[in-house]
Amino acid sequence: MDREPFLTICGMSMKHPYARFKMAESLNLFLIFIMKLPGLFVVFLAIAFPGGATTKPFTESDTLGKNFITIPQEKVVFREVGKLPKILREASGLQRSKSGYFWSHNDDGVPALYCLDSLGNQVKAVQLNVSNKGWEDLTRDENGNFYIGGFGNNKNDRKELRIYRIANPDDLDAPMTNPEIIAYSYEDQTLFPASKTNKNFDADAFFAWKGSLYVFTKNRSTPFKGVSKIYKLSQEPGNQRAKLIDSLFVGTGPMINNWITSADLSPDGKTLALLFHDRILFVRNFTEDRFSRGTIYELKLNHYSHKAGICWTSNSRIYIVDELELDVLGGKMYSVDLPGIWKDRKP
Repeated sequence: MDREPFLTICGMSMKHPYARFKMAESLNLFLIFIMKLPGLFVVFLAIAFPGGATTKPFTESDTLGKNFITIPQEKVVFREVGKLPKILREASGLQRSKSGYFWSHNDDGVPALYCLDSLGNQVKAVQLNVSNKGWEDLTRDENGNFYIGGFGNNKNDRKELRIYRIANPDDLDAPMTNPEIIAYSYEDQTLFPASKTNKNFDADAFFAWKGSLYVFTKNRSTPFKGVSKIYKLSQEPGNQRAKLIDSLFVGTGPMINNWITSADLSPDGKTLALLFHDRILFVRNFTEDRFSRGTIYELKLNHYSHKAGICWTSNSRIYIVDELELDVLGGKMYSVDLPGIWKDRKP
């Protein structure tokens, strides 16, 4: 039995020409709708998740390769300005308060900040009512608060790292203070300790900027990839997950020569200084917090020691401290003058 006469559209036989036309038109519209579904889904996600639900998370493999612009040594003045007190044998971190005094600390032992004058002489000390476990760097926010980075993690096995916040130590009269605590872990670390090929969760350097803290890792991976990861945290105390936002190629060669040991941002917010044992990288012209997209300058100091603290005192002068090794090498304070360096180069 022929079933086609019983198929109708609005009571019209499919044998009728107009009925066949309407059926073809309907199928065509249906196919067009199906083809547009992926695009409509993307639009839906963009509306429902304005933060960028389809944005690919940053990974270490996204690091941009960089050719550093060399700063001629004759353009700068590097000099020793004084010796550090013996109590600061492992000086790690350096920051300047609004009064003009410097502050530093050891990376182990007594949990204290030591106040120094511009020649490295001790003025006073403030002790924190916490333990000193891997204190590596020191930074200051726009309000004068100090942050101590307790994120030393040589074995890449710490599940909860610490950053301590205190008010401007210049204003503290008591010999001991109770800091506020930022307890954090890295969002992309899943193994403790990390595997040998992914040991990039130790850190020696950070700085404060625009309500956030930026931590630079110390890569211990084998084989060494020459990449420092950059994580972002809020300055507010509490439990946090450090977000991986960027990474920076810092060089090839011996691992120990390519560890960032301290960081600081210039007073005008235009130049980020990253310290190594024998050189400084300067990052300029960065957009927001994508530092790897900035212009990177390299200054070789022609001086090797365990340098572990850096801070700007103006937009053209930097101070550095290093650790005392074997009672012979280091234990000093240095200054670096950068007169007219950036004027000679295109931004």
